[in-house]
Amino acid sequence: MASPHFLPVIGLVGGVGSGKSSIANHLSSRRSIVVLDGDAVGHRVLEEVGIKDQIRQVFGDLVLNHCGEIDRSRLGSRVFGDSPQQQQARKELETLVHPRIRAVLSEQIDRVRQLGTDEAIFLDAAVLFEAGWNELCDSIVFVDTPLSTRRQRVADSRGWSEETLSKRESSQWPLERKRQHANWTIDNSNSLDDAAGQLEQILNAIHKQDS
Repeated sequence: MASPHFLPVIGLVGGVGSGKSSIANHLSSRRSIVVLDGDAVGHRVLEEVGIKDQIRQVFGDLVLNHCGEIDRSRLGSRVFGDSPQQQQARKELETLVHPRIRAVLSEQIDRVRQLGTDEAIFLDAAVLFEAGWNELCDSIVFVDTPLSTRRQRVADSRGWSEETLSKRESSQWPLERKRQHANWTIDNSNSLDDAAGQLEQILNAIHKQDS
């Protein structure tokens, strides 16, 4: 029988601009849920001296800004795309940063579970499957969002063109593969309230399964 203090880690996956973060944060505003942002952790890891030095050794000074910090835009142009050079560069970068990001996420999950005051953890990470971080999760939810909606979101929020979106997504699993490996699917073609309601139903079902 599961522990009465079972605190599930629920991974959120989907296409770029699918609204995973918005849905998770919307639900966490009314439920005792901790949202872990894999992208934010990744950005902080890039600022760590040891990681930054390793990236500089591999990619050179051209990926640094005038302050000597990692310029994510410059680094992104080196690793996102379909060319053999970009694919190899991406593998090298992932080898450097993914283990460290996983360690930080694992530490954060452990801290939340030790406190025991929350009912769930949502792990929002763009490359959850690709990096193997799904192993940190008890269940995975795929957020299904129309391509037209995702294109508009990344254009508005990040200034991305369709080409940029395509390059970013080429570095991830195809959406159908993500869907097939997930335990649950949310239809995010309507309102934020509707999508958050679906996620809440999934959370309730997970708790019921382990009660």
